[in-house]
Amino acid sequence: MKKVVQHGCLRSYAAAIALLVGLAPPALAQQSDAILLDEVVVTASRRQEKLQEVPLAVTAVSAEQLAATGIKGLTDIQYTTPGVQFGSTPNDAGFRLRGVGNAGGFASSSESPVGVVVDGVVVGFGSPVESLGDIERLEVLKGPQGTQFGKNASSGVISITTRRPDMNAVSGDLFASYASLNETDIHGNLNVPLAENAAMAIYAFDRRYDGFVKNVVRNEEWGGTTRQGVRGKLLLEASDNFTAYLIADYSRRKQKGPGQLWTLNKVPTGDPRFNPPGVNLASLGVTPSYDNESSVENGAGNERERNYGSSLELNWLLGDYELTALSAWRGQDMRPSSYAIDAGPLPTFEARRKNTARSMLSQEIRLTSPKNETLEYVTGIYLSRQKVDQTGESALLRPALPFAPVALSITAGLNSGETTTDSAALFGDGKLHLGDQFSLLGGLRISKDWVEASNWSVRDPELPANVTPYTPRPRSTGKVNDSSLSGRIGAEYKPVDDVLLYGTYAHGYLGPTVTFSALSGTRTLVNPQTVDDFTIGAKTTLLDGRLTLNGNLFHDKYKNLQTAVLRGSEFLTENAGGLRSKGFEIESNLQVTHELRLNASLSYSDAAFTDYLTACPNNIQQQGAAAIAAQCNAPGSTSANPLYQAKGDPLANAPKVSYTLGASYERDIFNGLLFDMNVNYAWRDKTYNAVGNPDTRHPAYGVMNVSLGLGAEDGAWRVGLFARNLFDENFKAAILATPFANVGNYVNWNVREGRRTLGVSLETRF
Repeated sequence: MKKVVQHGCLRSYAAAIALLVGLAPPALAQQSDAILLDEVVVTASRRQEKLQEVPLAVTAVSAEQLAATGIKGLTDIQYTTPGVQFGSTPNDAGFRLRGVGNAGGFASSSESPVGVVVDGVVVGFGSPVESLGDIERLEVLKGPQGTQFGKNASSGVISITTRRPDMNAVSGDLFASYASLNETDIHGNLNVPLAENAAMAIYAFDRRYDGFVKNVVRNEEWGGTTRQGVRGKLLLEASDNFTAYLIADYSRRKQKGPGQLWTLNKVPTGDPRFNPPGVNLASLGVTPSYDNESSVENGAGNERERNYGSSLELNWLLGDYELTALSAWRGQDMRPSSYAIDAGPLPTFEARRKNTARSMLSQEIRLTSPKNETLEYVTGIYLSRQKVDQTGESALLRPALPFAPVALSITAGLNSGETTTDSAALFGDGKLHLGDQFSLLGGLRISKDWVEASNWSVRDPELPANVTPYTPRPRSTGKVNDSSLSGRIGAEYKPVDDVLLYGTYAHGYLGPTVTFSALSGTRTLVNPQTVDDFTIGAKTTLLDGRLTLNGNLFHDKYKNLQTAVLRGSEFLTENAGGLRSKGFEIESNLQVTHELRLNASLSYSDAAFTDYLTACPNNIQQQGAAAIAAQCNAPGSTSANPLYQAKGDPLANAPKVSYTLGASYERDIFNGLLFDMNVNYAWRDKTYNAVGNPDTRHPAYGVMNVSLGLGAEDGAWRVGLFARNLFDENFKAAILATPFANVGNYVNWNVREGRRTLGVSLETRF
């Protein structure tokens, strides 16, 4: 019944938008006063430009638009921007654009092909943005961006710009909300001018909610999370020609329960870990299914993380040129934690992690030429060093339970590792105007990457006495380095003022790496990943500035795709043979009246492997020897290690179609009292969470977010009601094969966003 209601509402909603769009042109033609869309300014090309004048496939979302959707964290932008996904599972970690992202598994040194940039700083790990309350703008740049940012970003960039301090007046804001699962969100900004040429700003937040997965074995609610943090900024305009901007931030996150909030999806007979005589799930009140929200994991779990960093941006005006030096340092601590990933009530698998520390130093120096010259360009040098120290991870496996108490240390005691990644690049990107209407585009990046890694283990004094004797692993080392040349060429053409046509070819590069698995210490030397991207697009402004309609066609071909594969009971990072992603993206905004604005976006991305040898999928293994011999017989296969050729199969976790629909309405209803309403609906197609395995199919789903508010016209105060996932659409991060279980067992990876949230908010500004 829930599905019927949801789809009925969606059809009505879509019909209303279609009707409004259809009626808009004649209605707008009769308006005498100017009704214009707000002008969007972006820094996608490392200089401030109007969005409609940037020849890139870029989507911009303002702070107001983000607030209107009711989303709370950076990862939730996947529900506002088509073609963007965020994965939280080991084989789908980080952001994806056009279906492609990093599947780095447990690799400690892998970069993400989708870069995250905050206030101009490339962020190599973690997130300095755990709350969106001081964000000014978010930009999603699709396709290779190495010539713009100097760092490997072969599939795109998520760029976040926070609010700069204001020297004109003391100002601030405070926001508080309460919602389902005892969710509270309190955040505030304070801006203080220090002098005519200096100002500081501070932002602080506290977000938390209760658990949403019931662990019936431990009688605990898992998934409850607390996030707290602060960001301080100091802006100094020392002279007309020199500006200094200092930012420092600190945040921490705590979660009750393990990072993987698993519930049983499918349990065939034959595995005593989940069936009598070992376990009786019925007696625990659990029925494995997609809708199962009760965990039977016996092991305790917790997650604790700290992120912190600082950056200093110095800007000099050298005549009409601008010289920028951007220095940054970031750190992350993953505090001691424990977890179990066998998904069952028996103590099959138990693990402890002592500590993981990451640090990154970066230095960027760039020169920006004057705008509106025959040749416009940005050029510079980028240097970085990233270090990862993993101090002690110990995992214990009892493979024969419930029949024999055999205990194995599958990490050979306390497993530790170190990785250092150095990168250097010269980059440049520019535009050559050959007239008022036609320009050539080009960029080049020369880079060098060095990776050194080591891994070893020592005896673990905390393991029980009955552990089968093991031998600690001696130190193993690995070293790789590689040079690359990447860039882009293209052209733009403006036949009329409000139409921009562009086409580009770009070659992107993702550096090599050395990885050691967390369990066995297996070393893998991973080759660089490359992509050839072809994009043609158009940006149009219609109806005298009331409507923007932008779109692009793309074709991306990847080689040596860096991805994670399940080998036995652990994920290893390897190179897939190849991948291609092709499709189109369309987005539009329409200011119907002064009060009503509509937006719609669509992404179609057909991402499939062109060559990929991987382990025989679980669903084929479950069918027996004949099926394995018939379908997992790729070259190199053996009876002990049958291989599956995934050529033609869709990329895991990549929806083919996704779209968003939005409407915002604002009206002065009485004596300066302002009413506002915002509706956002995001839909994405079905996906497969494991290559070649239909048992991991995740159904298509849609999420509706709604907010209503009443406040002062000058923004001094506002009270609101909001709903996220209004129709309580049940969706998961993934459906995965159960580790340390017989073939045919699967688990759901649950997420907070897959639950309806209803809440109330209060905010004030001064």
